[in-house]
Amino acid sequence: MRALGPWLLIALLFATQSVAAGLERKSFRQDGLRRSYLEYVPDAPAPASGRPLVLVLHGGGGTARGIAREAGSGFHAFAEATGAVIVYPDAVGRMWDFGEDAASEALSPRRDDLAYFQGVIARVLAERGGDSARVFATGISRGGQASYFLACKLPGRIRAIAPVAMPLPEFLEDDCRAAPGVPIAVINGTADPIVPYDGGPITVRRGTRGEVLSTDATLALFRARNGCGGGSEASRIGQVVRREWRGCRRPTVLYRVQGGGHTWPSGSQYLPRRMIGPVNRDIDGAAEIAAFFARFL
Repeated sequence: MRALGPWLLIALLFATQSVAAGLERKSFRQDGLRRSYLEYVPDAPAPASGRPLVLVLHGGGGTARGIAREAGSGFHAFAEATGAVIVYPDAVGRMWDFGEDAASEALSPRRDDLAYFQGVIARVLAERGGDSARVFATGISRGGQASYFLACKLPGRIRAIAPVAMPLPEFLEDDCRAAPGVPIAVINGTADPIVPYDGGPITVRRGTRGEVLSTDATLALFRARNGCGGGSEASRIGQVVRREWRGCRRPTVLYRVQGGGHTWPSGSQYLPRRMIGPVNRDIDGAAEIAAFFARFL
C-alpha cells in the first residue's frame, strides 16, 4: 500500500483527542424547517486559495455527531494539516431525502435535501473563506448514496467523492452516467449483509430500500465516465485490496474489503456482527479517504 503522506503522522497525534472538541453546530431555516450541521474549523490558517470543504455524511438512522465520533479524528487531523473545513450535515429524522427513490417517497414531511446541501456549502464557503473548486463528499451507507447524489446532481461542483459501504443506487444510474467525470474512491465490504457487494436490494430489518448496482458495475460506470483507458494496479494490506485504474482522466479507485461488513474501516462495531457484519481494521477509512482527497488540493 502506498504511503499516505506526512499528515498521517498528525492523524496519530489527534486520534486520542475528543472528536467533540472544536465542533460547532450551525443552523438555518429552509422550507419551514430548522436545518443544522456540525462544523470543524481548524486552527491552521486558510490557504491563499481558500479553505477546502469536506462533507462527511451519516447513514440512514445516523446523525452528524455519530459520524463525527466514528470518523472525525482522521478528518480533523487532515483539516489541521491542510486548512480544510470539515462539515457533518444532519438529516431531518435521520434520513436523507433524495426526491425520487422509494425510501425518500416514504418520508413525511418531505424535504429538499439537494437544496439543503447547496445551502450548507454556500454558507460554509461564505463564512469560512472557502474554495468553491475544492468541495469534497464522503459518507457511509445512505451517506454514501448522498456522495453519489451530490456528484451527479451537481455536476462540476464536487471535486471528488468517496462512498463507503455503498455501490451506486439504481435510481442515480442515469444521472451519473450522463454527468461529467469525477475522481472517486469506493470502499465496500464483500460480506455486507445490508447493501450487497454484488448488487441487488438494500435490506433493512427484512424490508427493502431500493436496489444498487454491483460494485463492479459501479466502477465500470465511473471508469467509462472518467475516461479510463488502461488496466489497473492492485496492492494489498491484510484483507483489503486497493485497485486503481490506469489512464483515467479522473482517478478511479476501489477498496475491496474482503469479509468486511456494513461498517467504517477501523470504526466501531456499532451493532452485532450478525446484523451488520464485521469491522475491518487493516486500514483506517478516514485516513485513506483523506489521502485520496489530498491529491486534489
